[in-house]
Amino acid sequence: MHKYGVQVGIYTQYFFKVIRDTPGVLIYTICLPLVFLVLNVSSALFRPLSLTVYVNQVMPYIGWMIFSNCLMTAGTVATLREQGYLKQYRTLVVSPAVFIVSQALVNLGIIIMTLLLVAVLSSVTFKLAFFPLLGRLWLTLLLVYLPVTCYSLPLIALALRRKTVDTVMNALSLIVILGTFMVSNLLAVPASNLLLNLISPIYLVNNVFAMISVAPVSHFIMTYLLSLVVLVAIGLFSYRHLKILPTEGL
Repeated sequence: MHKYGVQVGIYTQYFFKVIRDTPGVLIYTICLPLVFLVLNVSSALFRPLSLTVYVNQVMPYIGWMIFSNCLMTAGTVATLREQGYLKQYRTLVVSPAVFIVSQALVNLGIIIMTLLLVAVLSSVTFKLAFFPLLGRLWLTLLLVYLPVTCYSLPLIALALRRKTVDTVMNALSLIVILGTFMVSNLLAVPASNLLLNLISPIYLVNNVFAMISVAPVSHFIMTYLLSLVVLVAIGLFSYRHLKILPTEGL
């Protein structure tokens, strides 16, 4: 276990160094979601919002940020496989999980910074208290990061070529976004609907934030726990079927 932790630390530092060496990409990755957020909620800018309205109007886009970040973890590992890195380095690590956890920690650091900027933006434009909002956003991230990452892990179990990985990621992201907004606008679905929380990470993120901020915890906690168990099971199943060899070479 100690060796595993050391290796996770080494590869996390390496992946962070790769990002730091391209500061333009790092700034783009952290700040681009803010641009999309501003564009999508422009009608509500510089108007005081209650937390209830914030949940309904702003949180779906923040949920998309978190989902995209988690999806990138699985996509990056699948890309590393297609580049031959998993095959090359699998004998140097105690478990291929080292690559997944290290990449997840790097992306977690990125989304933490993004949410910090979201809290700053929200405190200025929506007149919400900065520190309480930041605490709610980070607590939401803590509760959803594992299940949403597990939701994305089937990507590492599929024999997808490098270009196909990007296509599948973009298609999945688009389907989840459009599907979530269509269902939310057309149907009155309760937050406790387990199926929708499993199908849509955006819906799950939104409901967890609402549970923390405006709704009684008892109204959603059981649905959250069931979603956590099911999505972690999906993640473990995907990991057990992780593809090591690049598809291009098969």
